Amino acid sequence: MSGKLLNLRYAVYILLTGIMLSSCSKDDTKTDNIIGTWTAGSSTMTAMVGTKTITEYFVDVAGLTAEEAALYVNLIDQALKQAFTGSITIKADKTYTSNLGGSDDSGTWSLNSDRSELTMVSAVDGPMTYDVVELTSSKLKLHIEETVSEDLNGDDIDELISVTADVTLNQ
Repeated sequence: MSGKLLNLRYAVYILLTGIMLSSCSKDDTKTDNIIGTWTAGSSTMTAMVGTKTITEYFVDVAGLTAEEAALYVNLIDQALKQAFTGSITIKADKTYTSNLGGSDDSGTWSLNSDRSELTMVSAVDGPMTYDVVELTSSKLKLHIEETVSEDLNGDDIDELISVTADVTLNQ
C-alpha cells in the first residue's frame, strides 16, 4: 500500500508543478506591455532603387558625382529619420494617437496571435504592418519593409524603390 501512496504523491507533485509552471507563462507578462506612451529612439534605414543603393543609383543612373550623391543621400536619410521622431500612445481600447514626424495621427491597432506583427490602421494613411522584433515593458523594436514604384528619372518607366527601417521606441 505504501508504494501506491508514494506513486500517488509523485503524481500529485508532478501535476501541481505543471500547473504552477503553466500559470507563469511568459505570454501573461507580455499581455499589456504594448499599452502606454512610446517615444521614438534609434532608427536605421536603408533604401534601394531596383538592385542599386541610393548612392549607386544617383551616380550610375542620374549621373551625379559621388559628392553630390552623398548630399542627396544625406537629405533622404534625414527625412526618413524625421518621420520616426516623436511619440505614439497605444491604448488598451485598441486605439492609438501619435505625433510622429511632426504629424498628428490616430487610428486602431492590433497584434497577431503570436505577437510578431503589429498592424496600425491610420485614420489618414491606412494600414501599416510592422514586424515586432522585441517587446518588453520598456522597449518596442519594430521592423518594416515598404516597396513603391515611381518614375525617378523621367523616362516613363517606374523604378522599384525599397525602404527598410528598424525603429526602437522606449517607454
